Amino acid sequence: MKESFPEMRSETYSPEYMARLRWSIVILFAVIAVILLIFFIEAVSASSSDTSATMIFLFLFLITGALSGWLAYEITRNKDKKISGMLINHQGILFLNRNDKVLSEIRYQDLVKSQNPYTKDIYSEAASNGKYGSFRKNLYVHEKDENRKSRKKLINLDVVTLKNRYDLIGHFLKGIQTFRPDLKIDAEIYTDFYLDKKTLRYAPENLKSDMKLKIITIAVMILVILAFRYIFLDEV
Repeated sequence: MKESFPEMRSETYSPEYMARLRWSIVILFAVIAVILLIFFIEAVSASSSDTSATMIFLFLFLITGALSGWLAYEITRNKDKKISGMLINHQGILFLNRNDKVLSEIRYQDLVKSQNPYTKDIYSEAASNGKYGSFRKNLYVHEKDENRKSRKKLINLDVVTLKNRYDLIGHFLKGIQTFRPDLKIDAEIYTDFYLDKKTLRYAPENLKSDMKLKIITIAVMILVILAFRYIFLDEV
């Protein structure tokens, strides 16, 4: 069974493209920081300057400058300790550096059942609790903690910019079905990650349908807000 289970590697954008994109963002924040610094100096030099405006320029300069510095550090720090790819095989998910060395892994044999009777062993959950958090879902499994108790664990595939995120999730689920058939997978996962229920492959048409529904929902919400604003508030 192990020999017949195929491997699937992550597909990412070229390192040169990602490097240019990241440095462009760093330069953008640095330019904004310089502009804010100029505004701050001019505000301090002006005799009639507003103290609150001066402090706002200083605050924004510190934020953008710090972001620029942090992003530059993240780009230049030891790349051998950074995840640059993933491999899904008969063991589970392997997180690899640029030399294909395993930095961390989530193995099928380490997965356990949920202790909550209302939560499936493998399930999806909103990426955040915000107003629009449900528009993006993450995959969760259960592992044992230090006290040998079941705890949920995020399968974080967003550490790398992926082209085949949904295919990787589907292949991981196929591995669970193959090597851990005792674990229960929430049926909503297939919808949340746009997977074909039979093949567990990414189905682009499912994503298109979901995006159309979300666009229509947002448009309706905007129309309702505008109607409330111009019809009801104008009468007050």
